[in-house]
Amino acid sequence: MSSDARTRALPDYRIAWLGARQPDSTPVPTLVLLHGYGSNEQDLISLVPAIRMFLPGVTARVIAVRGSFAAPGRPRGYSWFPGSVVSQPSGTAVADVADRVAGLIRRYTDRAVILGFSQGMCTAITVLRRQPALVTALIGLSGFMFDDDQPGDAQLAGDAAAGRGVPAFVGYDPKDPLIPSIANRWALTYLRTHTDLEERSYAGMGHSVSMDEIADLARFLQSALCVGR
Repeated sequence: MSSDARTRALPDYRIAWLGARQPDSTPVPTLVLLHGYGSNEQDLISLVPAIRMFLPGVTARVIAVRGSFAAPGRPRGYSWFPGSVVSQPSGTAVADVADRVAGLIRRYTDRAVILGFSQGMCTAITVLRRQPALVTALIGLSGFMFDDDQPGDAQLAGDAAAGRGVPAFVGYDPKDPLIPSIANRWALTYLRTHTDLEERSYAGMGHSVSMDEIADLARFLQSALCVGR
């Protein structure tokens, strides 16, 4: 297989369910999970039982996606983008990653809630910025976004200004030891003007997910997944 073919291949993924499993052909709300740097699709899918406890009666397909690039020094760990985690990839690489995730989502649905943790938050935001019509709601946890331009930015800003912004939830610890505060502020500044943002901070959580955050996230998902029906 050529390097171009590998680059454009759909990423690996796993599927779980909130509520009873439905046939693949059945139109149900879909939640997409994008893990952080050095992790894999199993990391976030392990949160599904905890989320399920807060969402009785909700049925949704959950797609946990794996980053396409090996993370050096992290056995079974992956990155969403090529190169160093501390540098911004090329515009072509960023677009390719987001479009491959979008292509996987479209195998199952034409609208989805997308959740990203850390580097996965950057990927989730990029999918939204490139494919606004694909994203029912956005969730970003302990992450950041790239300083670049994407084709959906003007539409997202216009919709937000008109009161039609994509619902978004962002949770973070203001003293996250791994995400520079300037990177977090850049993402928040963008989302405040390009989405209908619900912002929550969790002092002492660190670079992780807390039960308080999961409870707030589940409350957001209760609405977001119903909208996605």
